[in-house]
Amino acid sequence: MKVKSDKSAQIMYITDTKEYKIIVDVGSTIYVFDTPSDATLSDLTDYVDTGDAEKDAIAKAGIYTTDSKTFNAGFYKNDRLVSVPLAVGQITPAIADDAADILGDFFTSTQNLVETYGAATTLWTDDEYLSQIAAISATLDGDVDEAVKQFKGTPAYGDILSRLELSQEMLDAQEMAKTDPIGFQNTKNENKNYLTTIVEASGGSIPEAAIDWLADSVAKGAMSLSEANRQIAGATDPYSLNAQNLNATFKTILEGGEVSVTSAKEKTVQDLLDQYLPSYLHDTVNIAAEAGKIRADADYADVFASKLKKQRYSLYNMYDEDVDWNFIVSSKKQVAKNVLGIELKEDDPVLDSIIRMNDTSKEQEYLREIGLERGYQKTKDDLTRAMMSTFGSGVVQSTAYVEGR
Repeated sequence: MKVKSDKSAQIMYITDTKEYKIIVDVGSTIYVFDTPSDATLSDLTDYVDTGDAEKDAIAKAGIYTTDSKTFNAGFYKNDRLVSVPLAVGQITPAIADDAADILGDFFTSTQNLVETYGAATTLWTDDEYLSQIAAISATLDGDVDEAVKQFKGTPAYGDILSRLELSQEMLDAQEMAKTDPIGFQNTKNENKNYLTTIVEASGGSIPEAAIDWLADSVAKGAMSLSEANRQIAGATDPYSLNAQNLNATFKTILEGGEVSVTSAKEKTVQDLLDQYLPSYLHDTVNIAAEAGKIRADADYADVFASKLKKQRYSLYNMYDEDVDWNFIVSSKKQVAKNVLGIELKEDDPVLDSIIRMNDTSKEQEYLREIGLERGYQKTKDDLTRAMMSTFGSGVVQSTAYVEGR
């Protein structure tokens, strides 16, 4: 079977678009012509239509078939190939005689993709991208490299990267890893040093393997430094919003090593508890969780303080919300010490009782009763001195009277 042309040409069939392509080799350049969408095998060749279905005719004639992705990929790194986006019904006086091996050369050129672009082959096997490069290279005598340069940065190029979830930084980094391995390693080491300081500053720790993976991902352009920071924050702070968005691979590496979480701002929480809330109520507060909220939003410290004030006021409304609990406790401890001669512990119910009284006269009367009940020496001595002051020196202590009988 021969193509209807006075020169040697070959034909192929694109299965997914259901169209024929005619190829003519001119020596220095190979032209790939489009054909009308309704063209049949008998229209383009000397094949005699016997009523067979087109697909059966293609099989019987031994036509080379492929899909559009493979076809478009054939233009990669092949300066001889030029796509002619002009449908022709028949090849008229061509300019080459020998088209043997054209198809083989055309499709084996795709093998260079992985070797050069590595993980970026998702771009170089994308139908839309390859068709754009093919169209541009057709106007540049098949110069694919120049076509890539001209297409880069265009809105259409940006749309393709967005759809493929790629970035120019990622593509550049992958090319650098292939063409400049030393420079790539230096960049990775710089990233690792920086991310190590971020981990240290977080107050937590993660396995070195996890830091190395982040540094490598950033160097390859698969992740930004900002995203790597967020991954570290999520790993070292279980109360961070980032903790719910850890990269699956990163999370697996973390699970294989030792991780310690940050305790930053927990002291701030404890200080606020001491300032506004009785110690027996501290256990009602999740210190780690409240610290996590402050880490996420510095203004939350004021919100937390306000909550503590209201919680205390609901139990001790005899004091203004803004009064420091430490001041209340220390002043009442001093009142008790003046009467009892000892310093009450904060968990002593007597201390809580006089705090609630907030009345000096009632507090002292109550404390004298407690002092005598508990047998505190200062309280007994103060009572004796008071009696002697009232009744004179004739008052004899009960213990002395018993001993002298």
